[in-house]
Amino acid sequence: MKCVKLFVSLAVFGLAFAGCSGSKQHKDASWTQKPSSLRVVFTTPEILNKEKDSDGSNEWTVFPWYYASTSDVAIPGTTAGSRDTLMMSENMKKLSEWFSSNVDNTLKFNSSVHYKIEEISKDGVTYSEELLDGDSLRVSKPASMSDEAEVYLIFDGIEMKSYQDFSLYNAGLSTPTIPMPVMGYRTDNCVKISASYAFYDVKAGKRMDFGRLEEKQCSKESVIEHDWVNVLRDLVLHAIDKTPIAQF
Repeated sequence: MKCVKLFVSLAVFGLAFAGCSGSKQHKDASWTQKPSSLRVVFTTPEILNKEKDSDGSNEWTVFPWYYASTSDVAIPGTTAGSRDTLMMSENMKKLSEWFSSNVDNTLKFNSSVHYKIEEISKDGVTYSEELLDGDSLRVSKPASMSDEAEVYLIFDGIEMKSYQDFSLYNAGLSTPTIPMPVMGYRTDNCVKISASYAFYDVKAGKRMDFGRLEEKQCSKESVIEHDWVNVLRDLVLHAIDKTPIAQF
């Protein structure tokens, strides 16, 4: 990857915090009864590989399986090269299996409801448009739901993205002879997972909680699988937060 060196070390920068600024949720206050069983369904996750989200974004997408060298700042728009290292482990390439396994690991420690998890086809999902916080939100619903479960939880439109976050900072190197601040670029390696979700009461056919969740984690360190696991766990926990699913 073509890179440019900074005049100052990036070592002074630590980990960034996980965030969910792009999330929108509707919580149904009338849903208070813990269900006896839960069926979690999801559609195939998608790896994003767009060059740039928008003209106003500072998120430059890295080729999905790679991250940039932490000692250099990559030039926006460049592609992964021989100096880069795999961003996702081999088992993550079986993405649906990886997603299901980690949703399972999160639920087993954060819910006492009996549940099953399965992948479904996009053909088995219907959609409606809802207004949430003034924005139009596409809400997913399984086309058919088995009465073997009392409640369904669907994750759809699952997008996974790795990118570099570039920002300008004051290097603080100005002197009396050079009063102008010296600016430099900082880059963080980030992972982000977003998904739509909705809960349904099978017997009543009623939708309860729903929304669009976005979770991310950034660091100057190289990305490892554990970062993806953390972000997915946070997404699932935010989906079940303040619901009877999270009750013990």
